Formats: sequence, C-alpha cells, structure tokens
Amino acid sequence: MSVTRFFKRTMPIALGGALAAAAMAAAPASASSGWWNSSGGGAEGYYNHVNGHVTACDVKTDGYKAVVQILANDGRLLTTVTDSYNNGSCSWKAPVLFEGTHKIKVCVKKGKARPVKCSAAHSFSV
Repeated sequence: MSVTRFFKRTMPIALGGALAAAAMAAAPASASSGWWNSSGGGAEGYYNHVNGHVTACDVKTDGYKAVVQILANDGRLLTTVTDSYNNGSCSWKAPVLFEGTHKIKVCVKKGKARPVKCSAAHSFSV
C-alpha cells in the first residue's frame, strides 16, 4: 500500500476521533441553576457555573433580607448568601462545591429569624 493511499484511508478516521474527543472535552460538566424566586417574590437567587458564584438579590423594600441556600443532594446546608438591601445590587459568595447534584432554595428572613417564604429546592449539577 502506498503512503498516499494509507493517509487517504486513515486520515478521516483519525480526524473524526479527534473531533469527537474535542467535542466531549468542550461539553460543560456543570450547569447554572437558573434564577429562582422566594415564595412571594421578595428575593431572587442563582448559582453561576462559569464563575462559581452564588448570588442573592433582595428585590422588595419590605424589611426582609434575601437568603439563598445551597444544599447537598441529601439536604445538608452547604452555604448561605444573604442580601440585606433592595438597592439595585446583589450579594454573592464563591464557595467551593463538590461535584455532583446540589439544590438551591431562595427565601426571605427578618433579623436573625429563620428563613421563611422559601421556594422549593431546585436541583442543579456542579
């Protein structure tokens, strides 16, 4: 078999394998949680997989603080972010989260009281 014939037969296979490997390597291993609201709409929050930020936004001037909780899939609380003022900016934290499925809950709270008016726990992957 000549060298040119060898390359004509094997090059498409090699390129196809390289392209498949590149596509798999570029596929994201995690996803953002999307925006979620507390029950009653006083707070918003999300997890951003690009920069690892958990963001809480107080969106109502009602005396409540916005609280975003990140939970392990088994329900353990991993981190909390609180935003105290409806001033057009949000608060964020960049916790180190282990790989796997997590849940996000968005709530409100007054003072040191427990969070209330929480959204359902929504799943996302890291």
